[in-house]
Amino acid sequence: MIEEVKDLHSMGNLSFSMITNKVVAMEPSPSALKVVEKVIREINERSLTKTDKSVIGLAIDLSPAVVFTDDFSVQNVLMKLGIKFSPVRLGRAAQEIKTFTYVCESCGRVYKEPKQECPICGGKIRKSAIKSNQRN
Repeated sequence: MIEEVKDLHSMGNLSFSMITNKVVAMEPSPSALKVVEKVIREINERSLTKTDKSVIGLAIDLSPAVVFTDDFSVQNVLMKLGIKFSPVRLGRAAQEIKTFTYVCESCGRVYKEPKQECPICGGKIRKSAIKSNQRN
């Protein structure tokens, strides 16, 4: 999780918090990670990192919890799970649950999983929302 902190201000805050024992490193339970993987499959969200999944899993384990993140993909999964979240620096939050598919920009072919390029025409594949529900 620590490797996900990239800007200097946040790294400084994290380092201070760890030195003063305000932050404790934890791993999510296997059962929480299974729930995360199930939801990710349901909404076809393929862009989450292992760290993203761990943070969501910990939020399940430590419920009730609030996750602070600017990552819209993480926010989308949190909404689906009914876990509260708050943006950190952007001041914007996802407003609806989205389910995704992957579409070739050239020929329009739809794929369930992301690909670098369309095997039919060589076009670029982009992530596309196909369904949404309002945020709780």
